[in-house]
Amino acid sequence: MNKTGWLLYESESASVNKWFIEKLQKECEPYGLTLKLIYTDYVSDAYAMNLSSLADELLSRKETPAFIVNRSRNADIAYDFEKQGIRVFNPAEVTKVANDKELSYKVADKLGVPYMPFVTVNEEEILSMLPDSGNGSDDLTILYAGIRSLTDTEGYNSVRLKAEAFGYPFVLKPAEGHGGKHVSLINSEAELLQAIKGIIVDHNRYPYRKLIIQRLASVRGRDLRVYFIGGKIVAGMMRTAKNSGDLCANFSLGGNASLYDPGQRERSVAEKLAEALPGDYMGVDFVFDKDGEPVFNEFEDVVGARMVYANTDIDMVSLFAHHIGSVVSG
Repeated sequence: MNKTGWLLYESESASVNKWFIEKLQKECEPYGLTLKLIYTDYVSDAYAMNLSSLADELLSRKETPAFIVNRSRNADIAYDFEKQGIRVFNPAEVTKVANDKELSYKVADKLGVPYMPFVTVNEEEILSMLPDSGNGSDDLTILYAGIRSLTDTEGYNSVRLKAEAFGYPFVLKPAEGHGGKHVSLINSEAELLQAIKGIIVDHNRYPYRKLIIQRLASVRGRDLRVYFIGGKIVAGMMRTAKNSGDLCANFSLGGNASLYDPGQRERSVAEKLAEALPGDYMGVDFVFDKDGEPVFNEFEDVVGARMVYANTDIDMVSLFAHHIGSVVSG
């Protein structure tokens, strides 16, 4: 019997992941599964406005899906579907924690897994830095329209004091960020101000609720991603930055990648983290500190596969489809 599931994406993300979407749909077919692409844009907007039970609304308008593949990074949607008794890949708790670096570090802390020290810029501080009024311009002098300047806001001064107490240099990044967006190496208050300006200008498009001020790992521009499907390690990929001295090694930003067999220490720590946050298809990322020691960096909920296909013969999407088929049919 054919079963239909929904593949949830934000429309912007779906447009750049067309190959992954179409391949996953095709790979699910041999298991008697049909994947229907559903855009979640208006649903996500509604959750942002504290409107709940959007899954109920979707279900009332469409045929009830047998399962959900959630690639929207929205945990609220996943929780609503799980309440309906619908299986979600990845589970809602994975999506919630993996898309919040502060929560991710709390998981690591409970397990005794090392991570780079950090402090958090909270939502109240971010909101207090937003202009009182504006005309949509990306020029902050116009946005503030003479009412106040960014440096005069309570939020910015709170961030500045946190930065001074923490000590330069450090990495500034959104707690909910991915793909290296708005990740900056901060060496001075002038660089902090510039980075904060960029985040504030983009706030309508990227409404971050928390920022992370974090100590820089000793080894810059190199990280390890360990891929998991169904709780088992499938592959390790070592990433290096495109240019010497670059902070981010993301493949999507031009970084280089190669297949890597995780060592016993790396494998053990990655498995411990994945067991604590059991997902269906996810990544566990490490950076490297003193003496090349692997240090937990983040979980990746909506993990991609471009660098795997570009550098290996591993068919990651096919393996993910097999896992989905086994769970749904089982």
